[in-house]
Amino acid sequence: MWTQMEMAMLDTGNNKLPEGVTEYRIPIHFTDTLKTEGLKVFQSMMFESGDAHDLWWTGQEFKDMRVEACEQMLKHDESVYEEFRKEGFDVAIAHFHDLCPLAIAKKMNVKRVAGFAQSFMDRVQNTLWHLSLLDFVNLPQNLLIDENIFYREFVGPDEEDLWDSAKTTVPSLLINGDRMLDFPRPLPLHIAFSGELGVRKGKKVIMEKWLEEIIEKPSDGLIVFSLGTVSNTTNMPSQMINSFLGAFGKLSTYTILWRMEKSVAGAEKYDNLHLVKWLPQKDIMRHPKMKLMIAHGGYNSFLEAAQAGIPAVLMPLFADQKINSKRAQRYGMATVLNKLDLTVEKVYGAVKEALKPQYSENAKKLSAMLSDQVSTEPYSALRYSLKLATSPKPSLFTLKSQHLSFLEFHNLDIFSFVLLAKKKKKCSSERDSLDVFRNHSTKKSSCFEL
Repeated sequence: MWTQMEMAMLDTGNNKLPEGVTEYRIPIHFTDTLKTEGLKVFQSMMFESGDAHDLWWTGQEFKDMRVEACEQMLKHDESVYEEFRKEGFDVAIAHFHDLCPLAIAKKMNVKRVAGFAQSFMDRVQNTLWHLSLLDFVNLPQNLLIDENIFYREFVGPDEEDLWDSAKTTVPSLLINGDRMLDFPRPLPLHIAFSGELGVRKGKKVIMEKWLEEIIEKPSDGLIVFSLGTVSNTTNMPSQMINSFLGAFGKLSTYTILWRMEKSVAGAEKYDNLHLVKWLPQKDIMRHPKMKLMIAHGGYNSFLEAAQAGIPAVLMPLFADQKINSKRAQRYGMATVLNKLDLTVEKVYGAVKEALKPQYSENAKKLSAMLSDQVSTEPYSALRYSLKLATSPKPSLFTLKSQHLSFLEFHNLDIFSFVLLAKKKKKCSSERDSLDVFRNHSTKKSSCFEL
């Protein structure tokens, strides 16, 4: 299950469902057109520095969009929910950007939910966001409060808080990432990495005819430029476009595929440059002529480049993309561009540097490390997570710490014990002193005032 906002940003229109899978979409119609404007502002801010007011306003709009989308999904046609309930699903797989998917699953009477969790750096970013000025208006708390209100309205007034429900209803979590690319840290048994879901091992790469004709043109190799599905390239500033365009003109011996959602003036001058609105990126990454990827540093693009052993030039736009770019740079497989300081020379220099043999060698080494997994079974992480989610006693695999009371969570019981023990020790010391000096002092011990 995906919420409306994630589907709107990730759906390219080229998604193909496997046989036996049925898709059902709940249409969302925002009553306030400013909510859709919030998404446009956010997509424009990706290419700029973004001031504090824009960040605050966009955060508010996103929160309101999620709340209204959740309300509309929960009050959708009851007959549809009844059909889902009749199916008797054993488990739901959901993306937890907020807790609305959990509310929908519970309305369908699904008792277990396997969730796709955010990566480590996503959570670091969210923590900083939470502690920032945006928390002045309590966006995270308000989002949860509003979703709880609609959840109880459309499911049942006596239903427990969604946050508390998640602790018992979600026995398994998949992190969008690969263990080898993550920072070392201890994890409980019910958390696994889903990086392998994007790997296509042993399958022949079959391109559409028009794309194959472009790739097979005589050249020194293929360079792909794509900024992902979330960023809308129609918002790219002209100075940024011209910087890349000028650099590509200097790379005339390479075939360049530029995923661009609008026409670019002057691009027709370069026979080696091809603008397309969509690309089968995973397949192209495994093509033998592939030499370099230019991307925004999103985790999926970083993971795909690492798995394919392809060096990269990364230009982080927002969120975790800067730290992902630094990771790739640390592995010696990428150069990094500053989106606010681009020129033709800087783009060209970064590309020429990343095309040096050592970057390709480092990328191939990282790819070999990622391929050297303990389990060779396809989708082992997903199988493992679903097995845990449907196990008779999933609580055995989760941490007891998530069920701590308020006193236990904040260690108030421990602090109280230590303070009382310290007070008792002080009293004991004062009593000993009184025994020695009781004939020489009339001082009263504070112990007796307890």
